[in-house]
Amino acid sequence: LESSLLTQPWASVRFGESTFLAKVCFRDTGYILLISDLSSVWYESADAEAVGQRSKELNKRLTVHVSSFLNHLCNLMCPLLAGQPGATTAFSCHRSPSGLRLHVKSELSGLPFYWDFHCCPAPLEMVSK
Repeated sequence: LESSLLTQPWASVRFGESTFLAKVCFRDTGYILLISDLSSVWYESADAEAVGQRSKELNKRLTVHVSSFLNHLCNLMCPLLAGQPGATTAFSCHRSPSGLRLHVKSELSGLPFYWDFHCCPAPLEMVSK
């Protein structure tokens, strides 16, 4: 996933009053997200097991396969990065000393869908690539 992320273009995204550069790569086996405000860089890499666990915690009423969650997240994030966020999707972010949390609120199969990207500071070697 990390090597695929390098080939993705950076996109400018806005959450509230803050503007970021972001890139993301989704696969059936997980995802990796890289986001920066040009003074800090954060990332999250999550495999299918982590996605399954978090989806159960955040979406107790939804019981779909992990690949469906990953596909839905991709369908929410990719238009955002292309400058065309979905009208029914809300994004917000919260910075803390330990990292950055990107919160997503949408719908999946007619039910509320929530997701939190838990981003921590990116390692120097990742940033330099």
